[in-house]
Amino acid sequence: MNLQILPFDPHRPRNTFDCGRRVITNWYKNKAKKCVERAEFCVAECLSDGSPRPIGYYALQVGNESMDALSTKPDDFTKNYTAFPAVHLAFLGVDRAHQRKGVGTALLSDVFERVYQISKLAGLYALTIQSLDAESTAFYRRLGFEPYSDHPTSPKLLMPIRTIRDLIETG
Repeated sequence: MNLQILPFDPHRPRNTFDCGRRVITNWYKNKAKKCVERAEFCVAECLSDGSPRPIGYYALQVGNESMDALSTKPDDFTKNYTAFPAVHLAFLGVDRAHQRKGVGTALLSDVFERVYQISKLAGLYALTIQSLDAESTAFYRRLGFEPYSDHPTSPKLLMPIRTIRDLIETG
């Protein structure tokens, strides 16, 4: 499967996209276009084998997170901070027909590369996500994300920028 990850294009057909999770599917179909127009999110779409229909997407936002949200406080430069700068992976979805075929991993690899590039331009502590359920939590944990909230089924997870830099720079 030949994958391309490209910037969001409002003219691509999204009406048949279904990742199996209503909130992720509906956001992409119904809100992504407006959110991109308003510059609230940066959205990238994954295309396969020349088809115009996206088979996956992700949405990023820049922000910060309260240090109080960390259940375990790091013993580093952030210990005196009230908040840490982060890029938030707000949405990541892969169409059901393409799940478990490496599309999600390819999308996350692209996320890591973009976050790495952002970290070269602005201060950044971590990439964060809010897990939806035990299955997505397990997926992100396998990739190296660590929980930083105590929610039993849908914790907030993060990957420090140092880890992402190491991944990118050591290949």
